[in-house]
Amino acid sequence: MLQASILPTLHLDPATLKAFQDYVAEFEKGEPAAFASAGKLWIDDLTGSKRNAWTSGKAVIEARENENVAAGSIHHFSGSIRVPGAHIDQWRKVMQDYPDYPRMFAPDVVGASATVEPDSAPSDQHYHSRLTLNQSTLWIAVAYDSLYDTHYREIDSKRWMSKSSSISIKELRDSKNPQAGAYPEGDDHGFLWRTNTYWSARERDGGLDLQVDSMTLSRPIPTGAAWWGSKRTREAVEKMLTDTKKAIESLH
Repeated sequence: MLQASILPTLHLDPATLKAFQDYVAEFEKGEPAAFASAGKLWIDDLTGSKRNAWTSGKAVIEARENENVAAGSIHHFSGSIRVPGAHIDQWRKVMQDYPDYPRMFAPDVVGASATVEPDSAPSDQHYHSRLTLNQSTLWIAVAYDSLYDTHYREIDSKRWMSKSSSISIKELRDSKNPQAGAYPEGDDHGFLWRTNTYWSARERDGGLDLQVDSMTLSRPIPTGAAWWGSKRTREAVEKMLTDTKKAIESLH
């Protein structure tokens, strides 16, 4: 793996950030709202081989967006997995155990901590977290110091949902040496400028249905390499689901 520093840096333009924010706002009017109001997940409409795979406990992933927008690119994937015999409180326990993230989500997460915010409530649990992330993109190794704002909201006794939005993502100058410092935010190599992650958890029929939506903002897709950000985001969604399932199963 080579360091990202061999590449020229890019600047995050305000118009690029606005395009991402507009995309996020439009998404939130749809599936998260439908889950909150009626408990509906996109897996409810699955049929055929995908439905069979999901029923058997495998992660099912769908691409939603992989396009250039305003001097950047948006990548969005939805994924779902079923955890037989699991309960909603087990999902919350795993997701809120931030100090254990480096074990549960290795090797992508190498450091994690979190604080409970003053306005946190039993039905709207509010965290600020700090994660040190490792990411391999093509032949490039990249690491980040990232901050997130996350709400875990109770819909009812069998349904919870969460929203995690990046507050700050700083690319480290040397992925193997955090002491080398970070690039100025928004003036880096553009592999990961912003990210939003949404979870929906539903206890039903003796198990737990989990859905995650991950959307990222990054540099424009390189010519001839449209799979670049798409592959990275898809693999991240699948890994989040499978790692979370394993962590929940370890609590049984």
